[in-house]
Amino acid sequence: MVRMEGRTKNAEFLPFDLRFPIILPKEHPLTAKLVQHYHEKFGHGYRETVKNELKQRFYVHGIGGVVQKVAKACVWCRVNRSRPHTPRMAPLPIQRLIPYQRPFSYVGVDYLGPFEVVVGRRKEKRWIVLFTCLVIRAIHLEVACSLTTQACLMAIRRFVCRRGPPLEFISDNGTNFRGASRELEEMVRNISEECANEFTSARVKWSFNPPAAPHMGGVWERLVRSVKEALEVMDDGRKLTDEILLTSMNEAEDMINSRPLTYVSLANDAEMLTPNHFLRGVSPNEPQLTPPPPHSAEALRNAYQRSQQLATQLWNRWIKEYLPTLNQRTKWFNETKQLEVGDLVYVVEGDKRKQWVRGVVEELIGSSDGRIRQAWIRTRSGTYKRATAKLAVLEIRDSNTDPDAVIEPGLRAGEML
Repeated sequence: MVRMEGRTKNAEFLPFDLRFPIILPKEHPLTAKLVQHYHEKFGHGYRETVKNELKQRFYVHGIGGVVQKVAKACVWCRVNRSRPHTPRMAPLPIQRLIPYQRPFSYVGVDYLGPFEVVVGRRKEKRWIVLFTCLVIRAIHLEVACSLTTQACLMAIRRFVCRRGPPLEFISDNGTNFRGASRELEEMVRNISEECANEFTSARVKWSFNPPAAPHMGGVWERLVRSVKEALEVMDDGRKLTDEILLTSMNEAEDMINSRPLTYVSLANDAEMLTPNHFLRGVSPNEPQLTPPPPHSAEALRNAYQRSQQLATQLWNRWIKEYLPTLNQRTKWFNETKQLEVGDLVYVVEGDKRKQWVRGVVEELIGSSDGRIRQAWIRTRSGTYKRATAKLAVLEIRDSNTDPDAVIEPGLRAGEML
């Protein structure tokens, strides 16, 4: 053994190993095993503790890098401290960027509630179904008496009667939405086209986000919060009835559809663009009533052309004022390592780590920008589709030797050196 002769050799009251620590090369396998021993002895905890304990007997030049490298290669740390990594923020879906479309052509659907209402002497629960236009961010609210598929279908039917059939529905994986989509498909497949058109349209498409991925439905999740805040403001402490709930819901809908889509500028004299401009043609605060045109073909043609010109102006403002605000990424800037088929992962479900389930990546689902944001995971209870933001990869690899060498479960990192 080679020991270091330091400046504390005359301090005979100190331990011999502290005065003359053993010199170890940082690249030697024995050094890695010693560091691994201290790392496990002190509960895979703070690196500074491991360095301090090593310095009591050994001198390793660049000991900080050695401790960090061994901690990264520790199997226990990789398994019990793995965290999901969200890929770089994706481009916006095309459904949010199509101008010159009828409002509510592309619709996101979600539920909020329940709300207790008084019916006679008993209390019942009601839910609010939120429909949001993905382009102009307008909302439409309907009351559902239950979370059943039939209640969902009737709410969608009322929405379609008032706003027209959309081109596409997008929602999360709620069982009521799954049932509504399945029943719609059965109606289109098994019943006549006339009956299918009575519900919505045979051309309607329904897309689902992966389970447990609310960040993929942020366009309506944020409006759910706005509706809740608006209902709380109008709550006067009285018991709710169906009539009061319906009135409050419509007030909240009009309030949210009157919000500006862009930042309010004090230097700009023009009225800020709101969803109500697209729904009604004007702001709710300025009715701008005009006398009816005379009954002549020329007047009717000019009136129609005038309405088309006003609609074009609104969409031009939407493109120039609102669309540039969507271009900037607000988080998830960095690239992350992409999933691979065969990776061992934790499916992050629940607040406690003990509730997480292990699984194996069976199939990858690529997005339009080439990044992997969804995958099919095989667990002991079945195969499920999950977002990569809910998957914690167990990268059990030895960083001191071959970066592609996988450490078998149950072996220590030091045993691979």
